[in-house]
Amino acid sequence: MRRFLRDRGDDDFARELAFRAVESLPPIDGLHVADIGCGPGYYATAMEDLGATVSTVEIDFSELAAATRRPDAATCGDARHLPFRHSAFDAVLCSNMLEHTPDPLDVIDEIGRVLRVGGWAWVSWTNWLSPWGGHAIAPLHYLGAERGLRAYRRILGEPKGKNLPFDGVWPLHITTVLNHLNDHATLNVEAVEPRYYPGLRAIMRVPGVREVVAWNCVIRLRRHDDRPS
Repeated sequence: MRRFLRDRGDDDFARELAFRAVESLPPIDGLHVADIGCGPGYYATAMEDLGATVSTVEIDFSELAAATRRPDAATCGDARHLPFRHSAFDAVLCSNMLEHTPDPLDVIDEIGRVLRVGGWAWVSWTNWLSPWGGHAIAPLHYLGAERGLRAYRRILGEPKGKNLPFDGVWPLHITTVLNHLNDHATLNVEAVEPRYYPGLRAIMRVPGVREVVAWNCVIRLRRHDDRPS
């Protein structure tokens, strides 16, 4: 956590964070994995180094262009409408992008669509009510997205960075995602944990507490047979 506060914008920190996340995944050697919202490709690189075949999707071409080692299957596209066929992947990784789309639940549905039956997904995001949930305007996001932005501009001037409320980052709560996944047509929740201290996953069973204390939420999902409508 201390290093997150000190080095979160540093490339070496981003690579280490990616390595640690990939290290926590089930074995991926030989799997075809989709990296959704891949950014500059740190996670894809780490997964390829462990033997996975990785297809990446990123909506911001400048992020793809910044990749030092771009996977062969790199696509500039929208995660709400993934350019892949049904059941195309053994696994999906989606790190810290759900809060950067106005329709995160559509992304989750797309993850369920492109996973094969029995496949798994690792999904993380910065929940809105965590201390860093407001991104560029944190901690004034606790005043609310619009009011917090007005207060930030009045007190501190124009926020730095591109993740402003409703323009790069949207409020997303853990409960919203879990409610969407209840009785989901294609996805089961296998685990919910705070990313930076997974040993304290018990807090994720306490609805109000988890929204504030879990700085970053990880949900591990498994694709099941489609339920009859």
